Amino acid sequence: MWELNEEEVIKKTTPVNKKTRNNINSLMFLLVVVVSTISMFFYNSLLEWDIEVIKTSISNYELSIKEVEKDKKIQIFSLLELNQWLLNSYKKMNKISTYINHMNVIQAKYDLKFEWFNLSNWKLVSAIEITSDDNWIAYQKTRDFIKNYRTDNKALFDLGFINQVEWMDDMKFKVSFEIKN
Repeated sequence: MWELNEEEVIKKTTPVNKKTRNNINSLMFLLVVVVSTISMFFYNSLLEWDIEVIKTSISNYELSIKEVEKDKKIQIFSLLELNQWLLNSYKKMNKISTYINHMNVIQAKYDLKFEWFNLSNWKLVSAIEITSDDNWIAYQKTRDFIKNYRTDNKALFDLGFINQVEWMDDMKFKVSFEIKN
C-alpha cells in the first residue's frame, strides 16, 4: 500500500535547498553590484574634487601670468624675443665696413682684384679679376682662391658656386658670397 516508486523516493530524498541556494547567489551578486556602485560613486567624487582643485590652481596661475605681463620690462622682453630675427638682420647689415675690410684682406691674400660689389639680402656679389705675374699664373691663383677660401675658418662669407670664368691673359669671373651668421 504504501509503496513508493523510484521517482517518488528521489523527490523525497533530495533536499529542498535549491531555491535558497539561488537566492543566496542572487543576493551576493546584488551585494557586489551595490558595493561597486558605491565605490565608483566615491571615486568619481574624489576625481571631481581633484579636477576642481586643479581648475582653481590653473585660474590662479593665469591671474599671476596676467599680473606679470602688465610689467613693462616683461613686455619689452617679449617684443625683443618676437623681433630677434629683425634685430639680427640689422646687426648684420651694420657690419658693412667689416665686410669691405674683409674684401681688402681677400684681395691681398689671394692676389686678386674686386672690380665692383653689390650687397643685398645677405649676399655680396662681385666681379673678380686675377692677373698672371712672375710668381703665379692666373688660373693657379684662381684655383687656390676657390679651394682655400672655402676651407678658411676666418672667412666671413660662404663662397657660392662659380659657373662662368672668362680667361684670356687674365681670369675674370663673378662670385657670390653669402654672409655667415
